[in-house]
Amino acid sequence: MAKASQVAKDIIKSSELIDSRGETDTLRLWENYRDQALLWRSIAILQIPTTLIMTLFSFYIWGTREVILNVPRTPLPGLYASQEIPDSEFIDSATSFINLIATYQPAVARRQFIKARDNLKEPMLANFDQDMIGTELKAIENTNRTQLFFVNPTKTSLERQDNHVLVTMIGDRLKIVAGKQLPVVVTKFTVSMTTIPRNDINPYGIVIDNVSLQNVVD
Repeated sequence: MAKASQVAKDIIKSSELIDSRGETDTLRLWENYRDQALLWRSIAILQIPTTLIMTLFSFYIWGTREVILNVPRTPLPGLYASQEIPDSEFIDSATSFINLIATYQPAVARRQFIKARDNLKEPMLANFDQDMIGTELKAIENTNRTQLFFVNPTKTSLERQDNHVLVTMIGDRLKIVAGKQLPVVVTKFTVSMTTIPRNDINPYGIVIDNVSLQNVVD
């Protein structure tokens, strides 16, 4: 009988420990929920002034902003002096011409050279027909020559001389003849331009009256 009573006491004692442990875990879980709720409440409270400050700052930026648009002059009928034309127009014209005559493949070189003639002015036009189309183009087609010219934009310069504008472009020129690559040569192109009466094809009347080529030694 005493033994049974002792067993009952042990069972009751063990039950009390389990209940106590369960109560402790429940309390700890509730405290975690409370701490988390306090954290989210603090974040929500901080968002109110932050949102207000950002809203005021956005209105300040919107009220003080200034938009500046650089709109080039619209070409009008007549003759433009070189001083009236932006530098970018001369650089674009020189770049377009150099791309046509300095970067080519045998299959398209003739078309590119003929297109390049549209930008030339006498006596450059006659020299171009004789030297480039008459001699250089034949050499390109006979030797199956490909050429690439990589311009270095940091070395492009522009100089104005009375009604003439000189654009200098420096870059690497690579030739491939019959599938064999030749050494890369640093080359300087100097394009001299002036103006003629404008037309629909040439809105600013920019034409090329001279081009020179020079290999540069680094």
